[in-house]
Amino acid sequence: LLAAVAWAEELFPRCLLQDPQAEPARRYLADRNISADSIRKFRIGFSPPAWDWIVNRAANTQWTMPVLDRVGLILQRNSGEGWYDRFRGRVIFPIHDVRARPIAFGGRILPQLADDRSAKYVNSPETPLFSKSSQLYALDLARDAIARAKQVVVMEGYTDVIMAHQNGVEHAVAVLGTALGERHLPLLRRLSEFGLLLAH
Repeated sequence: LLAAVAWAEELFPRCLLQDPQAEPARRYLADRNISADSIRKFRIGFSPPAWDWIVNRAANTQWTMPVLDRVGLILQRNSGEGWYDRFRGRVIFPIHDVRARPIAFGGRILPQLADDRSAKYVNSPETPLFSKSSQLYALDLARDAIARAKQVVVMEGYTDVIMAHQNGVEHAVAVLGTALGERHLPLLRRLSEFGLLLAH
């Protein structure tokens, strides 16, 4: 399962940087002043709006549809026949565990691809690798800075954290669509005795 998520994590950034379909995503990130260095550091990517972009790339690989479904990359069609991509038309923010292994993704719909039914953000579902109530975005990147500062800044979203790091606040992390809870605290306590700052 870890290898399947790592495979997808390679595809999404390559698409963002190289695919003509990703030009709106590149403009979206530029408009938010997210630098090329931050795009590389946080492994930001893009999933095109096609219903079967990931599905097609898995053809003739070791990745079966049940495996990609189990890690939350695809869903089965309502008819029960065939599969479709969960994150289509979204800027992709990989989520890593504290050991820097990719375990899940968050996706932000591009405004021009949204409709009335589109959630602004979609995270991977609960999987054997990922539980949003026990993970924090960018903790793998922030852990050394948290230990040095003896403080952690907890922010609301992906781009908040990215811009914080870009501006030198490297002890920032974010919750993943949930409140900071009891299952998050052991993660932070393992890094240092910390002060907690909630940033809005």
